[in-house]
Formats: sequence, structure tokens, C-alpha cells
Amino acid sequence: MTRVWIPNTITTGNLLLGFISVIFTSRGDLFGYVTACILILGAALLDGIDGPVARGLKVDSPIGKELDSLADCVTFGVAPGYLAYKTYLAGIIIIPLFGKSLDLGIFIASIFPICAAYRLARYNVNSDPNSFAGLPSPIAGVIIALIPISFVNIEIPKLLFAIFYIVIALLMVSTVKYSKPQIYLKNNIHGIKLIILIILLLIILVVLRQWIVLIFISLYIFSGIVNFIIQFIQEHKY
Repeated sequence: MTRVWIPNTITTGNLLLGFISVIFTSRGDLFGYVTACILILGAALLDGIDGPVARGLKVDSPIGKELDSLADCVTFGVAPGYLAYKTYLAGIIIIPLFGKSLDLGIFIASIFPICAAYRLARYNVNSDPNSFAGLPSPIAGVIIALIPISFVNIEIPKLLFAIFYIVIALLMVSTVKYSKPQIYLKNNIHGIKLIILIILLLIILVVLRQWIVLIFISLYIFSGIVNFIIQFIQEHKY
């Protein structure tokens, strides 16, 4: 086995966790939803290390890039989209059609994987090494997956969730610029600083659990929107 299969196996693990997440979501109970979310979070971790591993081993390749996008489409597009449908969007709008009932929640849920697929395809042919154009699909997928378990004891109106869901999906295909945190960490955080940062993040994660992840991701999402608004005002103030 050549070294190129090491990062590709990690990427395949991302795809595997995404598929298993769909299976657990189909259970239709809280245990299934929580497990599905945990699997998506685990897949996000694998997605974050396959690239650095490939570059570290000097085996990054076009097939690895394509495999990564295909895995991300399933894990951060289809899996969270199905989870959102089962938890909030199913039955949100029912219309009669030829004597049958048509659930428009299906079509609302489909917006997310479609946007994720387009965003990943666009990234493969046109990407900026210093920033992301549009919200990265792993970030979008994780935040959608976290909502059902973060608000398990809080009833969110289905319409409100649907609006949020569509906005996150559209941010993926937008031209809003998002920074690449890994570039800052690579250039500024090394050695003992990196170890301390990881320990602090683990402590915070254990204490606050999914809330801290949801908060950090929300701040990241809004940072891109705020920067876009500021840039728009500056370009059109005269």
C-alpha cells in the first residue's frame, strides 16, 4: 500500500461516518439524532486532517481532492439535510395534490445538499488559497447538525428553523468571504502554544459541550456577513 492511501482512507472514513449518520437519523428518535450529530462532528475532524496529512506526506493528488469533495457532499450536505428534515422540516407545509398529500418540507430540505454540492464543485475549479468564497460546507453541515441536540429542550418554530436553514444553505453558494483559521494557526501558533490551545479547547468543550461549538461556529458565520456588509458600504458610500 502506497502512502497516498493514508489520507484517502481518512477521507473515506469521513464518507463512512456521513453515511452511517443518515442511517441513525432514519431511526427517528432522540438517540438516533444525537448519534447522527456526533458522527457528523467526527467526520468534520477527519475532514480537517486528511488534507494536512496528504501535504505532510507529500502525496496530495487530484483524486484525493475529488474524493474529499464527494465525501463532503454526503457528510455535510445530504446527512445534515436529512437530519434537518426528520427533526424540523417534515410536514412543515402540506398541500393536497391529486387526492394525496405533498410534503413541501422535502423540497426545502433538498436545498441544503444542492447548495453544498454546488459550493464544493465551485471550490474545486476556483479557489482562493487565503480565503473561502462562501461558507465552507463542513461548517454549514456541523451547525445544522448541532441544532437538534443543542435545543432538545427548547421548541424552535419550524418556520424559523426553515428560514435559518435556507440562509445557511445560500451562504454556501454566496460570494461572502470567510477566513481560513488554519492559515493563522499555522503561521502563529506553534509548539507549546498549540498544545495549550488544544487543552483549553478540550476543557471548554467538555464543560459547555455542544453549546461552545455552536457559539464559535455562529460567530464565524456572522464574521463573514459583517465583513461583507462593511465592504459593500465602503464600495458604495460615494
